[in-house]
Amino acid sequence: MKKEDRDIWSRWLLERRFGGNEAAMQAALTKYLYPWRDEILSHANLQEGEILLDVGCGDGLIAFGALEKVKTSRAIFSDISQDLRDHAKSLAQEMNVLDHCQFVNASADDLSMIEIHYPFA
Repeated sequence: MKKEDRDIWSRWLLERRFGGNEAAMQAALTKYLYPWRDEILSHANLQEGEILLDVGCGDGLIAFGALEKVKTSRAIFSDISQDLRDHAKSLAQEMNVLDHCQFVNASADDLSMIEIHYPFA
C-alpha cells in the first residue's frame, strides 16, 4: 500500500509524528517513550505464558515491549486502524514473534469481539 493511501491516523503515527525525521524518532523513543512503556509494563506484572491486550495498539509499542520482556508471553494487538494492525503484523514477522501475536479490529470502547485464538498466528 502506498503511504498516501493509509488512513490519517496511521500516516500521523508512522510518518508525521516526528516530522519524517528518523533520528528524532529514535531519540524520542529512547528518551521518552521506552521509559513510559517500561513503567507501564512493570505495573502489568506480566508473567510467563500470560496474554497482554494492547488496546489502541498503534505501532505496537506496549505489546512489542511485553513480548521482548517476557519471551513466552502473547500479545493481542487491538486497533481500529487496519493500516496500523498491518504495520504491527509486519514488524512482528520481522521480529520473528508472529506466533505470539493476534491482531483484532476493535474500538477501545467496545472490546466485545476479542476472542483468544490458539495458536495465535
